[in-house]
Amino acid sequence: MLFGIIGVGGFIAPKHLKAIYETGHILDCATDVHDSVGVLDRYYLDCEFFTSLEDLHQYLQDCKVAGKFLDFMVICTPNYLHFEHIEFALNHGINVICEKPLVLDPSELDEIRNLETKYNKRVFNIMQLRLHPNVIDLKKSVQATLVDDPDKIYNISLTYLILRGKWYFNSWKGDEERSGGLALNLCIHFLDILLDIFGEVVDFAVHVHEHDCIGGVLNLKHAHVSWFLSINPAKLGLHRDNSYRALVLEGQEISFGHGLEKENLYIKSYQEIISGNRLGLEDVRPALELADDIRHANLANSDEECHPLCHKAACNHHN
Repeated sequence: MLFGIIGVGGFIAPKHLKAIYETGHILDCATDVHDSVGVLDRYYLDCEFFTSLEDLHQYLQDCKVAGKFLDFMVICTPNYLHFEHIEFALNHGINVICEKPLVLDPSELDEIRNLETKYNKRVFNIMQLRLHPNVIDLKKSVQATLVDDPDKIYNISLTYLILRGKWYFNSWKGDEERSGGLALNLCIHFLDILLDIFGEVVDFAVHVHEHDCIGGVLNLKHAHVSWFLSINPAKLGLHRDNSYRALVLEGQEISFGHGLEKENLYIKSYQEIISGNRLGLEDVRPALELADDIRHANLANSDEECHPLCHKAACNHHN
C-alpha cells in the first residue's frame, strides 16, 4: 500500500513512520512546513517531500493523471489543523489515519461522516492504549465479571502524571484553542479506554482545571472513577524521573504507561486499521464528546470523592 503523511516533522511522526515501515508498506510522499525531516532517511530515501499543502495537492493531481493513487494519508499535524487536513485527504479520495484527538469540535464528526460517504473513504483514529496488553486483559476480566454481576459498579482511581517542560506552554500544545487543552490533548486517551470498558457516561464533575493539571469524578454505567492528570507533578511535590500512568481498580494497580514502545502499539494499530478493524468516527465519538464536555465544564466543589491530588492541587492554587 502507498501512504502519505502530513506533519512529518512533528514529535509523533516517527512512530507512524516506523509503523508504516514495519507493516511492509511504502511512504510515497510527506509534507511539513518545517524542513528538518532527516528522520525520513531512516526508512524512506525515495519519499517525495513538500513544504506546503499546495505543492502536495499538485503532486497528488499529477499522480492521479498518471494513474497512481495513495491508499492512506497519515495526519500528524497540530490538533487544530486535523479537520482541515482530513478534509484535504478525503477530497483527494484517500483514506485517513489521524492522530488523537481526531478533531477539536465533536460536531465536525458529522461533517467528516458526510465526506466519507461522498468519497467512499474512511477516517481512522489512533487510540493505541486500547491495544495495550494490560488494557485488553482488564476489558476481558470486566466483561467476564459483568456476565455474572451485570449491575456491578467498580471503584477506580486513575492517576496520569506526564513530564512536560516549559516548552510545552509556549507551543501550540499549551494554547487551549489550538490543542483542546489537557482534556482533549491528553485525557482523551484514558477517557477512551474507560468508556470502552465500563460503559457510557452517567454524570461527571470537574474539581480542578488549570493550565498544567485537571481532575474530577466520572460516573460510568459500571464504574465510579476519581481521576487526576498533571503535566507538572513537581509542582505538587511529586518528583518523578518518568511519566506514571496507572489505574487502581478496587485495590489492584493496573499500569498502562510503561513499555509502550516495547509493545509496539502503533504497529498493532496500523495492522488493525489496514485489516479494517479500527477505529472509526463512531468508535471515538463518546470520548471526544466527553472530553469536550469536561473542557467546558464549570468547576464543582471538592468533596470526599475527589482524587487526593485534586485536593492537593486545589490547595496549591489557593496558596
